[in-house]
Amino acid sequence: MTDPLYDPAVGLVNLGLALLLIGLVLILSWYKQLGLSREIGVATLRAVVQLLLVVLIVVAVFESENLLLIVLVLAAMMGIAAVISAKRAMGIHRPLRITFPAISGSSSAVLLVLILLGVMPVTPEFLIPIGSMTVGASMIACSLALNRFTGEIASNRAKIETALCLGATPEEAVAPFTRESVKASLIPSIDRLKALGVVVLPGAMSGMIVAGVDPIWAAEYQLVIMFLLFSAEAFTSVIATGLARGALPLPYAGMSAAGSPETILQKSA
Repeated sequence: MTDPLYDPAVGLVNLGLALLLIGLVLILSWYKQLGLSREIGVATLRAVVQLLLVVLIVVAVFESENLLLIVLVLAAMMGIAAVISAKRAMGIHRPLRITFPAISGSSSAVLLVLILLGVMPVTPEFLIPIGSMTVGASMIACSLALNRFTGEIASNRAKIETALCLGATPEEAVAPFTRESVKASLIPSIDRLKALGVVVLPGAMSGMIVAGVDPIWAAEYQLVIMFLLFSAEAFTSVIATGLARGALPLPYAGMSAAGSPETILQKSA
C-alpha cells in the first residue's frame, strides 16, 4: 500500500525522472530522422502545463459540487477535443462542424444513458474523470476515422467516380470506404477489449485496487468504463464519417457540365 501523504519534492523528482523516458524518445526520433522531435517536445510541455492547470480547476469544482460547473468543464473538454481532432481531418472544409457534434454528441449520449440507468452517480468525483476519459476516447476515434476516411477517398477517387458514372448515388459510391474507415478506427478499441485483464490491467481498476477497494468491485466498475468508452468510440466514428461524407464538396456527386469527372475530395473555396 502506498503512503497517502504527498511530498512535493519527491513528486517533482519522480516527474523529472519520468521525463528521461521522453528524452530517450526524442533521441530515437532524431536518430531515425522521424521528424517528430518538435511535436513530441511541444506535446510533452503542453501535457505538463495543462494537467497542472486542470488539477486546480477540478479541485475547485470538486469543492463546489456545482452541476453547472461540471457541465461547463466537460463542455470545454469536448470543444478542445474537437479542435484537436479537426486538425487530423486533412482535406475536409471546416472540419470542426464534423468533429464537435461527433465527439460531444456521442460522449454526452453514453454518459447520459448511464446516469439515467443509475449506473453513474451525478457527482464531480465520477462525472469529470470518467467524462474526460470518454471525451478523450471519442477524440481519438474521431481522428482515426476521419484520417482514414480522407485517405480512402483520395486513394480510391477513380473507383468512386466510376461508380457515380455508372449510376450509383453518392452514398453508395463512398459506402465501402466509410465502412473501412469506421472499422479501422475501432481496431485499437477492440484489441483493448480483447486484452483486458490478460495483457492490460487498466488504470481505473489498478487505482481502485491500490486504494484498497475489493478487486471484484474494481473489475466490475472497470468493465462499465470500458463498455462506456467503446460505445462512445463506435458512435463517434459512425457519426464523424457520416458527417464527413455529407461534407464532401459538390460536385462530388456526378459529372461536370462538360462531362468529365470532378475531383472527389477537395477544399471548398
